[in-house]
Amino acid sequence: MTDTQGVLATFHAALVDEIRAQQPEYMTSPFTVAEIYQNLVPYATHRDRVGVEMNGDYEDALLRLLAGEGGYLMLESEPALRNLREELESSNPNTGLYREFAAVDVRLNPAFIDVEGHAVPHENDGASNAFVQAETVSMSDLAPPDFGNADTDEEMPVDEPEVGVKAGAPGSEASSACRWCRAELPERDNLNFCPFCGTDVNLTPCPGCSEELDPAWRFCVACGTEVNV
Repeated sequence: MTDTQGVLATFHAALVDEIRAQQPEYMTSPFTVAEIYQNLVPYATHRDRVGVEMNGDYEDALLRLLAGEGGYLMLESEPALRNLREELESSNPNTGLYREFAAVDVRLNPAFIDVEGHAVPHENDGASNAFVQAETVSMSDLAPPDFGNADTDEEMPVDEPEVGVKAGAPGSEASSACRWCRAELPERDNLNFCPFCGTDVNLTPCPGCSEELDPAWRFCVACGTEVNV
């Protein structure tokens, strides 16, 4: 059984280490949710460091971090934060929901960074699995839709695909939409990877654990769930 709090701590430590090495300005400035799973701590290269065996466990940990569990990260969108927490409280959470908020800004909580810039784990005080309401920037100027990085109160324009426009549920959307982040895919003959979330468009997520599957497979190789095709 996965040690959830241990995974959150190691995920946070890996993220802090990668930020110090790749983007030290992110120690005190915001970065996007997409940068975490695409560039800083992607599942394919950091699964061992994070301490997860399946993509579903990785997604669950990232979803919890973004929702504020442990207080390690501070999401700069109240609507996104609210949606992520509500999803976690549901009976069957969609652990890949964070992809819908790919362009939302997030910050490291300085309370869990020491003076030398290293990650500080959450104290085991019996409340480590609770959502922590850390101090964040004012949200009053953020737009109410899913993505809270707009500069005005206007709705997200449709010509900004980088924010991951929804196009239906995974496995049920049209072929022009990414199965993972639901963004509209460009019409290109050489399209193999989603330009918004970086996932192989030839793969499909398992409905049970979100493991990456070949569309021709009938059952998930990780959890054995039968895949609806």
